[in-house]
Amino acid sequence: MSAQKKSAPRRGGGWLRAQLRRRPLPVWVLVTADVLVFAVALNVFALFHHVLPRHEQAVGVRSQRGGTQTAATATEVPILPEQAADALAAGEEAQATESEAQVEPAATEPEGYFGAKFADKFTGGEVEQTSELYRSANINLTVTPYNHENVRFYVMEFYLRDISSFQTGFANDEFGRGRYELVSNTLARMGAIAGVNGDYYGGRSDGIVLRNGTLYRSGEKLKRDICVLYWDGTMETCSPEAFDVDAAVARGAYQIWNFGPMLLDANGQSMEEFNSDVNPRNPRTAIGYFEPGHYCFVVVDGRSDDSKGLTLQNLSKLMQNLGCVRAYNLDGGKTSEMIYSGAIVNEPADGGRMSTDVIGIVEP
Repeated sequence: MSAQKKSAPRRGGGWLRAQLRRRPLPVWVLVTADVLVFAVALNVFALFHHVLPRHEQAVGVRSQRGGTQTAATATEVPILPEQAADALAAGEEAQATESEAQVEPAATEPEGYFGAKFADKFTGGEVEQTSELYRSANINLTVTPYNHENVRFYVMEFYLRDISSFQTGFANDEFGRGRYELVSNTLARMGAIAGVNGDYYGGRSDGIVLRNGTLYRSGEKLKRDICVLYWDGTMETCSPEAFDVDAAVARGAYQIWNFGPMLLDANGQSMEEFNSDVNPRNPRTAIGYFEPGHYCFVVVDGRSDDSKGLTLQNLSKLMQNLGCVRAYNLDGGKTSEMIYSGAIVNEPADGGRMSTDVIGIVEP
């Protein structure tokens, strides 16, 4: 009887699967494969969510200048005991002459105009400009650098004759996600004297976007604090739960930012807890409000040996110490950038990065 030949093993897919079942892959191979798959998925997500431009249809609602205006209330100054007699005498004298003299009502300006209020801040028409000062018939702006305890920051304080000098701009003049441009380029196209980065609205699909009086994105399920600048020059900050976009537009919202968090409480005092997870020391950009027509930008350098940045708690204390009664955190990190007269004032982390929007001060 002839010997039976053994058939050669088949080398198809079934054989490979059998070998893999018999010989499990090393752990390091499995871990490496998982990491590579995750990295590819993350890059694909970032590509579609942050990089590739996406068109968005603007809501198109516009708020009107000259709408509801809240009257300012005067701050009462307490009378000390030693002043009581003088105050009483002055009151009796005023009462005696009240019927003899008619008090002329104080002149008021249209909504959003502050020329009479800050008459001593502006020039008669000429422009005065240095490396740290810009003064004209419409704008009074100063840039002051500070270096304190290994933190370098810059304060841009400004007064405006007309609230329309306070403008915002989109990268490449286009509204939508994934549109980026150098902060200096966007401001230059606006003709801005100075400005800072905005709230990076184009890096996310949620939130409120209202700029220069036009509502672009109404937002749903808000999670971040809100900052509203009205046509009358007042500024308010609030939690997402307390915000009503329709009411804000009806009152006359001029700009709305939705990055946050708010940095001062309702009494203008510093805070310890914030609606944000980015609390450690970082480069920061913030906007501060003193009174209608009087504001400031603050930019803090960070992530370097020369400047470590600020926590939200320390940024909050800084804004209070500057005298702000409202303050709001904008996008930070590598985006934090201050521009004056076309030049970068601060030292952006890692050379900086492009942004989706800016806030600029322009001649009307």
